[in-house]
Amino acid sequence: MTLELRVNTDSEHAAAIAARLLESFEDTVGVTLTTRTVDADFAPPLRIEPDSRRVLLRGEVLEFTRLEFDLLLFLSRNPDRVFDRLTLMAQVWGLSGGNGRTVDVHVRKIRGKLEPVLTPITTVRGVGYRFDGAGQVLIAD
Repeated sequence: MTLELRVNTDSEHAAAIAARLLESFEDTVGVTLTTRTVDADFAPPLRIEPDSRRVLLRGEVLEFTRLEFDLLLFLSRNPDRVFDRLTLMAQVWGLSGGNGRTVDVHVRKIRGKLEPVLTPITTVRGVGYRFDGAGQVLIAD
């Protein structure tokens, strides 16, 4: 069965709308979707492929360590939520204890690989980190 959905919107919001629609549909129906982008400007610049553990930025493969990849994937799957460092260590890597500075190091490395094209991870001072780039990423589950 083929389902075609067309949404008319401005280019500034198209990627965010497409990403949220896909995620919502996949979560609700439980079916993995494939997408076809008519205009390349509307494609989210960041693509995460969990099965192959690849990250592509504007079509170019980026090298991520296991810990960096796991952290980026976790944050991108949980956008707009703030996580403290100890929670990230426990939920992403299964680690308990520590001072959380490991998370700071890996966030800095992720940012270094994505910037200046994207800045999806926001530091919430005194709390932790939040992923604000939901419209800029496509997770190809």
